[in-house]
Amino acid sequence: MSNSIYHDEYGTISRDDGRSLLELTWSAATDHISEAEFKALMSRFAQTAEQLPTRYAVVDARELHHRPDADFDSWYDQHVVPSFDRAGLAKLAYLTRPAEAAEAEPVPEGPASFPTGYFDSMQSVEDWLKTG
Repeated sequence: MSNSIYHDEYGTISRDDGRSLLELTWSAATDHISEAEFKALMSRFAQTAEQLPTRYAVVDARELHHRPDADFDSWYDQHVVPSFDRAGLAKLAYLTRPAEAAEAEPVPEGPASFPTGYFDSMQSVEDWLKTG
């Protein structure tokens, strides 16, 4: 059972202690989120993973309307990935709209030590998380 541990108009961070799972669910209000607010919530999510025992992280981006700036990937690699690595994250899953889901096998991205996968259904995410 997931417990909400943070909520604002742009998203909710929840935790399932039984599975060491942390989830960020973006809201439709992200159609007017600033880049700074977007990065702040991503940072909060990564820092929460670092503070609480977290094996798996899921980002539900199905309602995410914001498109990050061109420098976002570099910022993410410098500020978010290190927190996930320090947390000991084993897997990161992005739940996306079907047209945005990748068919490639999940692999570590950039400097990450954990694989990242992109899925179009929560069942696919759950199946992948169960594999280790």
